[in-house]
Amino acid sequence: MISLKGIDDYPTPVSTFSILTYNCLASNLAEAQYFPKTNPAYLDFSYRSKLFEHELQSFNADIVCLQEMHKDDLRRWLNPFLSQLGYGEGIFAERGGNKAKDGVVIFFKRDKFKLINQHRLGYFDSAQAQFPKEKTLATYNAALFCLLQIQNSKTSTSDKKDEQIWICTTHLNWNHSLPATQLFQIRTLFSELSRLNKETHDSPFVIVGDFNSKPDSIVHDYIKNGVLTDTADYYSKVRDVYLPLFNDDPTKTTKYLTEPHTYKKALESAYNDNTFLMPFTTRIVNHFCGTIDYIYYQRDRIRPRQLLNALYSDGEQAKRDDFTLPNEQHPSDHLPLMAEFVLLPSSSTNDNISESKK
Repeated sequence: MISLKGIDDYPTPVSTFSILTYNCLASNLAEAQYFPKTNPAYLDFSYRSKLFEHELQSFNADIVCLQEMHKDDLRRWLNPFLSQLGYGEGIFAERGGNKAKDGVVIFFKRDKFKLINQHRLGYFDSAQAQFPKEKTLATYNAALFCLLQIQNSKTSTSDKKDEQIWICTTHLNWNHSLPATQLFQIRTLFSELSRLNKETHDSPFVIVGDFNSKPDSIVHDYIKNGVLTDTADYYSKVRDVYLPLFNDDPTKTTKYLTEPHTYKKALESAYNDNTFLMPFTTRIVNHFCGTIDYIYYQRDRIRPRQLLNALYSDGEQAKRDDFTLPNEQHPSDHLPLMAEFVLLPSSSTNDNISESKK
């Protein structure tokens, strides 16, 4: 783990916690036709599962968020394995559809957290309810929200709400050529988070997962800035999709596209220019290389202390042109991200806290 500078500037935290996000590559998708540069032996689930076990035991994260977890593997393998390491049974949200058998799952240490609330968000159902005429918006993807109560906190506080935190993990649609779909999904996620959080008096939150979106995409424009940039390259393409959904009314369309989310400018990516950046989070030779997995946190209540460099042991090997995922050392086509955070009390004057810098 990489220790970040500036952590001594934080006030006394309510607690510290670590969170891992990892797209595990569903076992039914780990096929040679999708990964022609990977030795087929490294795609076998019996081999991959042992690597996952070693990683998860080594990381020892307080909260584990996984995407593309096949529900049969969860039941037969991962739940029993992680139970031995002190985790509660995984909370699973299937992504939906008749064919898909995978979904997102959240585990947490039994001695660290207590589950207060859980909620599945299905993007397909949401799209069907809001825009039934636009089929491209209705894809089988999901998000999972868990409200956790911290046990054995470091400070004595009369307000137990200070010890609650929302954890959200999601797996957005993979198709980069459908920015309108990705916008709908991330917009729906924030709307749902805002609705849920009204019931818990604005508990702090962390959002992690496979966003299938590079840093300069519509998704991250919306997350970080709270609104879309109407001069961005994608804007006209997105507007063309939504305009007929509002009966060709440009005013209503513009209002929908430019409406800010509740947490405008309140989020920060744990991995950034001032902390540490991975060169990529997924890399498949001759197909795709880039960062599409993220850990976002509410920066007025949560601050990072340490970050995982999943390529540390690979050294110069990771820079070679033929480096591809999965491989002998990495069981997925994605790399894990992990952050250790401090949770600050709501009474803290966080605006004056120095930003962490590497």
